[in-house]
Amino acid sequence: MEQTNVQNSVKAREANMELLRIVAMLMVITLHCVGRGLLLSNSVISNVNLLLIQFLDSFSLTANSLFILLTGYYYIGKKFNLRKILSLWGKTLFYCILIFTIYSILNLKTNFLNSFFPVFSGAYWFITSYIALYFIMPFLNIAINKFSQKQCKFLIIFLVILMGVIRIIFNPADLFNSTFMHIIVIYIIGAYIKKYVKIEPNKQYFIKYVLVAIIFTVAITILNVLVHIVPKTLDVWIIIANILSYFRNFINIILVYMAILLFMKFKTINIKSNKLSKLILYISPSVFSIYIIHDNVHLRDMIWQKFSFINLANSWLMIPYIILAILIVFTVCLAIDLIRRGIYTGLKKIKIINKGIQKINEQIDKVNTKINCIFESEV
Repeated sequence: MEQTNVQNSVKAREANMELLRIVAMLMVITLHCVGRGLLLSNSVISNVNLLLIQFLDSFSLTANSLFILLTGYYYIGKKFNLRKILSLWGKTLFYCILIFTIYSILNLKTNFLNSFFPVFSGAYWFITSYIALYFIMPFLNIAINKFSQKQCKFLIIFLVILMGVIRIIFNPADLFNSTFMHIIVIYIIGAYIKKYVKIEPNKQYFIKYVLVAIIFTVAITILNVLVHIVPKTLDVWIIIANILSYFRNFINIILVYMAILLFMKFKTINIKSNKLSKLILYISPSVFSIYIIHDNVHLRDMIWQKFSFINLANSWLMIPYIILAILIVFTVCLAIDLIRRGIYTGLKKIKIINKGIQKINEQIDKVNTKINCIFESEV
């Protein structure tokens, strides 16, 4: 019976897609390592290492799109969930206040606003955008479910061209330069895949992803060269600079396509090992906590400076060291969150605390039911 329950749990949460969440978070850490570690803008690093770092960076730029695609795919048919929003908000606030307290005790410089109002202050742009997406999700779902397949496809094509092509080349007064709009577009794409796309196991999704990533890396490299060669007085330089500037934005058509390919590849993966599935499902609830911890406003720069990557700027050990650093950050943050989860589980065993948590959840569920009634009446 216990084995059956485990198998049902694994099937319900799809270990392969939870693995994709973990991979996406490793990509996020990679982007932060490269960006906050100033690895792409350092002239001391050898050309070979610089090119390899560019590859690491390019392969990871799909991270944000993957999280939104997963949300669109799995939430198009779901109701509004206030408890999930408050859970993410609560974890964010908990870690921000905890780190603020530790820094205060150590008499280190602190940021009160970002620590006590992390969602409103935009201390984590993705968390703020993600919570906003949760609130607007019911409206998006009503619209998407009322659209025909052709209407939905046309809307996606129109929005991607508008923000992924026209904005990148011309960027008229930052008219379409809204991160939240980009998130909405990718959410709609995820929902479209769920409703209309048949994912075929025999298709070479990963090979296509690797090939496109290589082409993408080469394109960025060429643009970097051109922006230094073409005179700044020419209009073409402005176009090249705009393309290069926004090439790393996750609404970029190439990056969106890469994210879709990787998403589809993981959807076809069948994890047969029950032990591996259990491990993945054990780790995956901590994914957002890993982001919240390592990208905290007090820690984000300090972490990567401690690794002193520049000491290996011309060594073949630099790339292995970067990968090791990424894994260390992931593992340490995971361990911290597992301790938090363990303490929370222990506290729930205390009768009075568990009763209080249940009462709070009951009130949240009442509000959640009222909100869902509003949306259901509009369907």
